[in-house]
Amino acid sequence: MIIRKMVARISSGSNPRGAVYYNEEKVEQGEAQRLALRNYVGILVPPEQVQKQQVAYLLEEQAAINARISKPTFHVSLSLAPGEKPSSDELLDIADRYMLGMGYGRQPYAVYQHFDTDHTHVHIVSVRVDEKGEKVSDKFERERSNKLRQQIEKEFNLVEAERVGLKRSLPEIKPVHYGQGDLKQAMTNVVLTVLNDFRFSSFEQYNQLLRLYNVQAVEVPLEGKKPGLIYTVAREEQRQGVGFKASSLRQQPTRETVERRIKSGKKVKEDSASRLRRLLETRLADSGSWTDFQQRLQRLNILVIPHQGKDGNLFGISYLDAKQKVIYTGSELGKGFTAGALKKQLGEEFTPLPKEDIKPKQERALQPDSERQTLAEDQKQEPDSNTALLRRLLYAIGYGDDQQESEQELKKMTRKRTPRL
Repeated sequence: MIIRKMVARISSGSNPRGAVYYNEEKVEQGEAQRLALRNYVGILVPPEQVQKQQVAYLLEEQAAINARISKPTFHVSLSLAPGEKPSSDELLDIADRYMLGMGYGRQPYAVYQHFDTDHTHVHIVSVRVDEKGEKVSDKFERERSNKLRQQIEKEFNLVEAERVGLKRSLPEIKPVHYGQGDLKQAMTNVVLTVLNDFRFSSFEQYNQLLRLYNVQAVEVPLEGKKPGLIYTVAREEQRQGVGFKASSLRQQPTRETVERRIKSGKKVKEDSASRLRRLLETRLADSGSWTDFQQRLQRLNILVIPHQGKDGNLFGISYLDAKQKVIYTGSELGKGFTAGALKKQLGEEFTPLPKEDIKPKQERALQPDSERQTLAEDQKQEPDSNTALLRRLLYAIGYGDDQQESEQELKKMTRKRTPRL
């Protein structure tokens, strides 16, 4: 797949209120920031103090000057490739340059910076009706936008590489360990990657993803308030007490932020569950053991995450779809995919996949045409070397009751103590 370094996506709509409220909801959820309101006549207060109803109302008023234009909304997103990290002021300059070049320099428009993905991007909302009631020209709009994009790349010294390779299925970030580099920065990278790239529907699933990178989130009771959140290195008990408050990390990944991601994750998971369920059904029907089942799934970049007690007994199971970046418990996919059901079919004793079998391979067995077609569809992506890394992490970290004990120990260390006289 080939993509441009900077991507501009333009959409139209019948009412600018919808586009404005989409961005304003992102702001309310802590996933975006309103950077500016341009050409908003009569607005004398800072942009962050203007109510969203006012932002939408002025655009609606201008669109109403010419009711014959059925889709007056101009909504564009400007996305920079991962690695480009301009400041908010620079992003605003890029947005202004784009709007001027597209003929919207004198139009009222709102600019928002979004933080909900791993690449920097802004959204701009305006209207196609000018102050005289005439339509802002949209002739050859896509072509003009693409040419303008190339000019902006040069003017703002963005990397002009015309080709950017496919992103790997899983983010290329390293697991966190004490004594290896900047601990706080490494932990921040892991937390924000999990929050922005993955979809989960519970706090436990959030922690399962964090632990793949050797990080855990621990709730800490606060007197008279909702529980706070501390991030620490997982399973390094000798230094378990060293952690960072959520409010001290970049973008402040607090409990409230996590809850918003849980809520949005539930909606996404409902839409993609059928695909994963279908893949599990076909692989399970052909599997005669735990090893066989895991091997068949890992060839499709699906990781089996076991939940085991100290005695090694399997009491739960989750599935991480690395292609879609979504995690499910067995019960979310159906009774037939729970730990109890699988033990009846594959054996009581769970056997982790041997490390020598971790590297994804192509299935060699002859399959029906429908099965080969399903496999081909799911392997259209580039081979994913990070799948092997995550699987090694999975069995190196482990899951057990000692995790709960370490969390209790951390909570004890964070309690307020009465100083001695």
